[in-house]
Amino acid sequence: MASWEAGSILLPPKKTTRRQEASTQTSEGRICFAAVLLEVQRLKGEVQDMKRVIERPLAIRDLSAYASACEDRIALIDSGGNIVGSNDNWMAFAEQFGPVQHTGPGTNYLDVCQRASAYSQEAQEAIGGLRAVLNGKLQSFTMDYSDNSRPGARYYRMGVIPIHYKRARFVIAHADITELRLSKENSLRRVQDFARRLINTQEEERERIAREIHDDLGNRVALLSLSVRQIANRRSSDSVISLNGLSQVIDNITDLSTAMRNLAHCLHPPVLGHAGICTALKALCEQFEKAQGVEMDVEIPAELPSLPDDVGLCIFRVSQECLHNIAKHAEAESVSVVLERTQRDLRLKVADTGRGFVPWKNSTKRGLGLVSMKERVRCLKGQLKIQSAPGRGTEIRVTIPLSQRTQVIKT
Repeated sequence: MASWEAGSILLPPKKTTRRQEASTQTSEGRICFAAVLLEVQRLKGEVQDMKRVIERPLAIRDLSAYASACEDRIALIDSGGNIVGSNDNWMAFAEQFGPVQHTGPGTNYLDVCQRASAYSQEAQEAIGGLRAVLNGKLQSFTMDYSDNSRPGARYYRMGVIPIHYKRARFVIAHADITELRLSKENSLRRVQDFARRLINTQEEERERIAREIHDDLGNRVALLSLSVRQIANRRSSDSVISLNGLSQVIDNITDLSTAMRNLAHCLHPPVLGHAGICTALKALCEQFEKAQGVEMDVEIPAELPSLPDDVGLCIFRVSQECLHNIAKHAEAESVSVVLERTQRDLRLKVADTGRGFVPWKNSTKRGLGLVSMKERVRCLKGQLKIQSAPGRGTEIRVTIPLSQRTQVIKT
């Protein structure tokens, strides 16, 4: 039997009523609730202490361990663009360009970008993106830029995203992407190198085919034509050979010989290597005008200083493709071809008054012509621009830098 101790006397358990039991349970509940209230008050005190710690003025040592260990340059700004904190890499980079107060905590980063935008297009882009994020127009902003202030160009990626950390509302990070950029440039250079070798191989194959057509088949056709002519000259009065038939055969053979010669010249124009791009381009325009009956306005210098072979070949092939497209698609009444050289580059313009087209819409419908032209020009670090619209003709401009090409040849 259970018993309770009261002093030194053992007393039997008292009988309790239901009302007394309920009262006891209520008292115990009040005690538990009071304990909970005390625990809540204690936790609220700890939260207040934590809040006071969080709301302290931000310093570099208060940044997260990630920001401290990160190799990127990181700064935190408030809603007004003021820098309220930065990591060591940001401060170290800032010290290289003058007093820390110019780009360190307490500085308005918008003002820093605004001052730089006076002489930097990239800074103008940066301040536009930064303001768009601060104003809520963009959720984030990213841009790549170069730094040429020190020997050896460096490339960086700037990112801006919202963040709620103490007094900061946005984080700005500048990551060094030089190795990534150089890797991409090396990959692009290898692709361009391969494309150039592919084009050179194609040209060599064309030259071989053209030489075989001209030297072998062309000579055979010429000999055949000569033999038929000799037969016609030696015919007797009672010959059954029809003079008209022989004349027709001779004409057909002559046309075949001309067509084969033109094909050989199209595959690899010998005049380009012997006389240069100016003479070759004039001959191409004259041939086009004669064959198509289109009025030609040609502005080509009598001669140009010596050009690299691949530059001259590129100009000729682009012109050839342009004229081919005009004959096939444009239905033009007149065509203009202009070739000029400046101190820095060689420029070609081919324009027509034909039907025109939408470049981005029709690029896939015009075969590999436009693609081939762009790749040829890109391999020489040049630019090809197309201006066209339905019913308004087409103008193609090609610019190939010569100063870089000269340096490459000399080395």
